[in-house]
Amino acid sequence: MDFRRIESIFLIVFIGLNIFLGISYFQNHQVSLATTRSGNSEIMADIRRDQIKVPKLSKKAPTGGYLSSQRNVALRSSQQALTNQTITYSGSKILTLHSQLVTPETVKRADRVRFLKNWVKTSSNVRFGDQYEYAPGLSSGNHIVFAQNSGKLVYDRRAQLVFSFSDSRLIGYTQTYIETLRVLRSNVSLCSEQDAIITLYRDNELTNNAKVVWTKLAYSYLLDAKGSTVYVPMWLVGVQPAGSKTVTIKHLNAITKTVVKTAE
Repeated sequence: MDFRRIESIFLIVFIGLNIFLGISYFQNHQVSLATTRSGNSEIMADIRRDQIKVPKLSKKAPTGGYLSSQRNVALRSSQQALTNQTITYSGSKILTLHSQLVTPETVKRADRVRFLKNWVKTSSNVRFGDQYEYAPGLSSGNHIVFAQNSGKLVYDRRAQLVFSFSDSRLIGYTQTYIETLRVLRSNVSLCSEQDAIITLYRDNELTNNAKVVWTKLAYSYLLDAKGSTVYVPMWLVGVQPAGSKTVTIKHLNAITKTVVKTAE
């Protein structure tokens, strides 16, 4: 049995086990969830009583699945394609392209996002730039983040553009890229946006007087297995504690409805 076949069998067994656990969880709670809609309403009332501010939340259960990728060197050929940039690389596990602009671009702070949305579309500025979209929840200060979306939105450090500004100058960026995402399993029922917030509240991830600033359902890292990386749908929730300007991002596996303490 060759290595590729062993790897495929390992991944299939793992995904099957994870799906089984997820289905078991939802089956075990199906009656409870069906009969305690008022219970969810009560929990949402508790959230409001604790002065936790939340946006309007969807109760609709979306679908998703499991994706995988393999290490790639697609960015390695970028040095010849990009202009006005000094290019270096780092990382063996996650290849990262580092770009320093030879002549920085002058951009007003208020125009940064609009400028970058157009700038990334030029192939001599950014490789595969049309496969990225602005990610406001991941951006802060002088760092503007774009997340890769090649048909599946990925919020993960393995698939990002991070642009760096100094005052009114764009000075460079870093880039990671997933060349191919393979669907391992699709049409898996996911927890709703409201379920995600309720789970975070029950697990004491939302403190009194906190504010849920934003939510996003996207694919994120689950594990590495024999040269492949597996991604699952996750609810990412930006939470601002009381009296703080810092927004902390919470991760919730949307299949198993479990809090992910550390996103790799």
